[in-house]
Amino acid sequence: MTRYYEDLTVGDTYETGSYTVSKEEIVDFAEQFDPQPFHVDEAAAEESMFGELVASGLHTLCLSVRLFITDFVQGEEGVANMGGLGMDDLRWHEPVRPGDTLRVRAEVLKKTPSESRSDRGYVDFRRTVHVDGAEVMSITSHNIVRRANAEE
Repeated sequence: MTRYYEDLTVGDTYETGSYTVSKEEIVDFAEQFDPQPFHVDEAAAEESMFGELVASGLHTLCLSVRLFITDFVQGEEGVANMGGLGMDDLRWHEPVRPGDTLRVRAEVLKKTPSESRSDRGYVDFRRTVHVDGAEVMSITSHNIVRRANAEE
């Protein structure tokens, strides 16, 4: 069953499945996109403020997007997402380490029907990423969601 704009209620919260981050993928991502020593070099990471290798915050963001899309938007009861308008308020609260298992929680913050297009509405989600119940990242996303009465 697809969830449309009308099916989402402000205050509703959804949780994704989990994803465990490996040391190899932390290093691979960082070598390509954020090659700071504490992301790519274990010895250097031990001397950093983290004391060990940690994932790039951008890697954590990308993994959170993947979980949100695959488990929430494209899941069994997926959301009729038409695209995104942007993201705000990105914060990294704690580092992500090799072996950490991530979960994403998405809360519907706000809904606004489109005034110019009857086939859609705008939904803001507060997305938080958790490791063992602790919040490690948070962000607000602004999505375009198809309305149930929209013509294909």
